[in-house]
Amino acid sequence: MFDPMTLWMQSSLVWIRLFKQQQELYFRMLGSVAQSMPHEDSAELAREAEAMKEMLTPAKKTATAARTPRGGAGKTPSGGKALVTA
Repeated sequence: MFDPMTLWMQSSLVWIRLFKQQQELYFRMLGSVAQSMPHEDSAELAREAEAMKEMLTPAKKTATAARTPRGGAGKTPSGGKALVTA
């Protein structure tokens, strides 16, 4: 007997298998390219990873450096006048 659900599932599995094979081959190709890239040693690779991590993370500003005394008469460490906060 003709079952449309079974036919649909079988055709879906064909496309899923094809996609999985293409993905595996793509990752194998990326792995071989990564292995062929010249790196002197693992220390150099770690330095490159840390440099990229520093570029991707935003600089953290300290909240205490921006605060001024209640009177507002003092100067900031940079030499400029502090804002008066009431």
